[in-house]
Amino acid sequence: MRGMTYEQLRPVLWRGELVALAGIERFHIVAPWLCVETPPAEDLRYVALLCLYHRQVLTGELPDTADPHQAERWVDTMLGLARRT
Repeated sequence: MRGMTYEQLRPVLWRGELVALAGIERFHIVAPWLCVETPPAEDLRYVALLCLYHRQVLTGELPDTADPHQAERWVDTMLGLARRT
């Protein structure tokens, strides 16, 4: 289709599993266990923060890295900071 653009998406991995695809404008949950009527709130929160990390990489706010565990370390740091406040 002419004039159609596609948003760049980054795979979001957690515990060695593809759980979502993250873009600048939106993210898409792809893990079936998160697509149930009432997914575990803590898991959904963690995956949402992983998506936020990847969004920030796409916008240039955070550096891209080849380390697949960097996103999880960033989320763990953010959750630790949130618990302190």
